[in-house]
This record gives sequence, structure tokens and C-alpha cells, in this order.
Amino acid sequence: MKKAFKSIVSLLLCAVIMLSFTCIGFAKKLSSCSSDCGFYPTIIVPGLGQSSVVVVDDDGNFVLDKDGNKVSAFPAYLQVDKIVARIIAPAFLSLAAQRDVGLSDAFADVIDDSFGINSSDLYAQNTGNVVTEKFMYSYADCNEYEKKIINTHIPFEMYPTDLPKDHIYYFSYNSFGNHIDLVEELYNYIQMVKEQTGHKKVNLVPLSQGSTIVSAMLEYHPEVMDQLHKVMFVVPALDGSSIIGDVFNGRINFLKADYLYNGFLEEIRLLDEFTARLIEIVARILPDEVLMATLEKGVKHLVENTMIRSTSMWTLCPSADYPSAAQRYLSSPEMVHIKEQTDKYYQAQLHARSNVQKLVNKGVQVFDVAEYNYAVINVGESWNKENGDFIIDLDSTSMGAYAANCGETLPEGYKQKNTHCSNPAHNHISPGRVVDASAGLLPDHTFYFDGQRHDLTAHNDVILRLAMQLIANDNIKNVYTSPEFPQFLSGRDVRKLHELLEKAEGVNTTWLLPSKKAELKSAVDEANAVLADNLKTSADFARCEERLGKCLASIGAYKIEKEKDPSFLAKISNWLYDNFGTNGYSEMPKAALNGFIDKIETFFGGLFGI
Repeated sequence: MKKAFKSIVSLLLCAVIMLSFTCIGFAKKLSSCSSDCGFYPTIIVPGLGQSSVVVVDDDGNFVLDKDGNKVSAFPAYLQVDKIVARIIAPAFLSLAAQRDVGLSDAFADVIDDSFGINSSDLYAQNTGNVVTEKFMYSYADCNEYEKKIINTHIPFEMYPTDLPKDHIYYFSYNSFGNHIDLVEELYNYIQMVKEQTGHKKVNLVPLSQGSTIVSAMLEYHPEVMDQLHKVMFVVPALDGSSIIGDVFNGRINFLKADYLYNGFLEEIRLLDEFTARLIEIVARILPDEVLMATLEKGVKHLVENTMIRSTSMWTLCPSADYPSAAQRYLSSPEMVHIKEQTDKYYQAQLHARSNVQKLVNKGVQVFDVAEYNYAVINVGESWNKENGDFIIDLDSTSMGAYAANCGETLPEGYKQKNTHCSNPAHNHISPGRVVDASAGLLPDHTFYFDGQRHDLTAHNDVILRLAMQLIANDNIKNVYTSPEFPQFLSGRDVRKLHELLEKAEGVNTTWLLPSKKAELKSAVDEANAVLADNLKTSADFARCEERLGKCLASIGAYKIEKEKDPSFLAKISNWLYDNFGTNGYSEMPKAALNGFIDKIETFFGGLFGI
């Protein structure tokens, strides 16, 4: 039950796309450079949980965990002891009675208590006890604790750049904040950076939700366009995510019992199949009506008591979904002030691409990084209708590129649309014939990564190397400039290979047999070569990881974890669904009896022609 409960909570967390970051002020310390140093100060506007938003008590003191670390408020303040105390009695009683004896109410209370730390009032101002840790100076002036926070989210230190560290700034914000306030804070932050460095222009690198702040700033403060040298969007949510569109319009998959018990957990790709199948089987200890009532009430409280009062959350609602979602949640008189703000962003969202074009027309260098061939997480009904990167749809991140759905290819004989490319020599069709980049707003300045998961972007070394080069100098002019960075590249996650190489470095090879030593060296050399080659794919990484892992395991330096076989649990889960649908175990005898009676009636009806 405990494992099932944790998983249900994680599903609700995933139903929200919780992206990150907060506030601002002025500092007067100037860097030692002059405005003609040859570099431009660069401001990172991060996304998806990439800010430190922490819990404080009523006196403003930091709340610390048992290890003395500050407690994160993102995406929720999970007090395990309090959750267990609230849920255990109604869960036990509901199990015993096989009906909802306060379980749905208890779960709703847990949702309110946990996410309530990020709640807002009817003016979209945060009311929870949270503080965003802000960096009002360059990365060079950050202390070790602050640098650790930044590198946890974006590992700067792993990818050297020629850009001086006193020219790198990290704008942090609260994802549940007031979007208009965040726009003003970013605008003022730019002025602060210009004052500190003596430069008249800056670079911006907005990631994911961070792009919604930048997009709104271009709309509300168009004068800022003259203060920008380069903008590099990284998987930007410029037209939101269909996940939020679905959630705000009530199109939620796991609130349908048939889907919850028949594929949701496997397709969600946040759990291995063994765990997913186990949860499907264990969840039946509750009648399906009780489980669904609990989930429905939890989602209702999450959306209505936290999400819809955050105007930053509304910036993630796609423009096509906003009118119906606003009618659903913002039409009452009490929501008038929130709707004024969300309507304002809706207009900015509709103008997002034209505002980017204005940047280009003014001579600002604009680049984009998009990811594709990873279906959006199946929280909502739209998950498999468009290509995406697990969190955001490709149309949003690429500013309009056309693509086949994940697992499919463009039709035979397809010709690129050339919506935004007039050069007949340019081929903007991806190697696997999935994406037509010519339909995107910036066909010559958008880089695409095949099979890259949005939430793992920071672990793609090629994306980070590309970003470091782009912010350091103007050597890369477009997708044709460097053979190291062609328009279409592969998704990859370097963490495991780095972990294996670190273990290999710690091996004392003195007593190894020559053959073992040679094989280990060869595997290490191959791994390093793959890491150094931007054109290597995720398949190349998997092959190197397997080889190096086996080498290390053969000398006792690494243990290969054996994957649990889900086939037996899958057979049980499928049998239960095929024979009993979504019924809980207590309902199965009655369902079986009814099924038997139906068969008898059908038999005799056929026998006597009834």
C-alpha cells in the first residue's frame, strides 16, 4: 500500500509540469572588464526545477531536514510523517470496509498540505512560506554553496567555455510565481547585469519555462530588444505544453479506470515495467470506485487550490487550449484579477513568434534547440497526437516545425514545406524522415536532437557544449557553420558512462592479467572517444556502457544490476483486466458470478432461440 501510495503521488506530480525560478534586486559591484572586452554577459533563465526555492518558518528561518540541509519547496513540501499520520487511518478503514471511509478526503488534504506551500491568493501572489535563493552577482562571485546549486541544475564546470565566469549570471525564480512580477524582475536583472559589467547588451539563454518569461518580456518591454546581442532558446515552452492544456481542460488519462489499469503505468515511462505491473496488481486491494474517487479528488484539489492561481502555471497552457481552460476556471468574478494577467500573457503567447522575428530583424542573433521523437508523457489525452520531447510538444519548442508522430515517418514523397526557408539548396528534413525543420520559424538556426528527453537535457553534453560555444563567441553563424554541430543530432545521457569511467580510473591495474588490462584500456578509450564525438548516438552510448560495465564487472570493480523480469506480473495483470476489468479483489467474486450467469443465459437463450 505504501509503495502504491508513493506511486500515486508521483503520478500527480507528473501531471503538472513543474518548471522553475525567481526574484531580483540590484547590486552595485562592477566586474573588472570594460564594455569592449570582446564578450557579452550571459544570463541563464533556467527551467524545470532549476532554481532553489526553499521552505521557511513563520519567522523567516530556513526549515532544515535531518541532515541540516534546506528543505525544497519545489514542487511540494512533502512532510512524510504528517502524510502518513493523515492517511494511515482512513486507508486502513477503507481497506477493511472496501469503501471510501475518508480516504479521498485524506488524500485531498495531503495534496493541499504538500502543494499549499506554493499556493497563491486571488491576485496570483504567493502566500506560502517560501524563499527563492537569488544570485545578484556573477557566477564568479558565487560562493561554493551557490555554485553547487547552479551546477546541480546545469553542470557548468564540466564544460569549459571561453566566456569569463564573471560574465555568466543565473536568474532564479519561483515556477509558481506571478508571471508579470517575474517579467519585471528579469527586465531589472538585465539592467543590473549591464550596470555591473559596463556592457550595453547581454545574451539570454532561456530554458523551458524560462522562455515564457523572456517571451512575455519581449511583449511587455519591447525596448529590451535593443539591449540583446544573442538569444539562445533551449527546448522553450513558447506555446506551452499539451500536458497543462489537458490538465486544465479536464482531459486526464489516469482518471479513467480502464486506462489506469490497462497501460497507463507502463506507457508513462517513469517506472520500470516490473514496478508498474506490481502497482496495477496491488492497487486492486481497493475497489475501483474508491481508488478513482481518491485520484479525482486529489487532482481537483491540486488544480483548483494551487495550479490555477499561479499565473506562471498558466503560461504553460498552449494558446489553443487557453480559451476553454480560462472559461472552465477563470470565469467567476473572484478570478477576475488572475484572468486579467493570464489574458495578458495569452496575447504575448499569440505574438511570441512574431516577437522573435522582430529580434531577428533588429540584428539580434537568435538560436533554438529542440528535441523530438519522445512522445509527451501520457498524463493527458494529447500525449500521442504530436511529436515531442516527453514534456513539451515539438511545435512549441521548435516554433512551428512539422513532424510525423513518434514512431512514424513523413509520408513517402514528402517535400519540405519551406515555410521559412527559400533556399532550394537547404535540406531541412531529418535523417530519419521525421522532422521538417523548414516549417519552423528559424530553420537555419534551430538544432534538433533525436530521442532526447526534455527533463534530461542538462545531461546531453552536446547541447551544453553547443550552448557554451554560442554564448562565448559568434563563430557559429547557423546550422551549417560547424560539422561538429549539424542541424540534426542525437539525444544522449552521459551520466552512466561518466560513472563507469570514474570507476575505471579508480581501478588498480597492477595485479590484472595483461589481457584484462588491455581490454579495460580499450573499453575506456572507446568510451572517451564516444564522449568526444558529437555525432555519436544513444545507441553508441548504450554499446559502450555495456562493454565497459562488463569489463569492470569481470574484475570485481562493478556490479551489473540484473533487471527484474516483468513477464509473470504482466501475465497476472493482463489476466485480471481481461477477466475482471477494473474491479478490485473484493468485487471479483460478484463479477465472476455475474459473468457466469450471463454465460448461462446466453447458452439457454441460444438453445431455445430466446
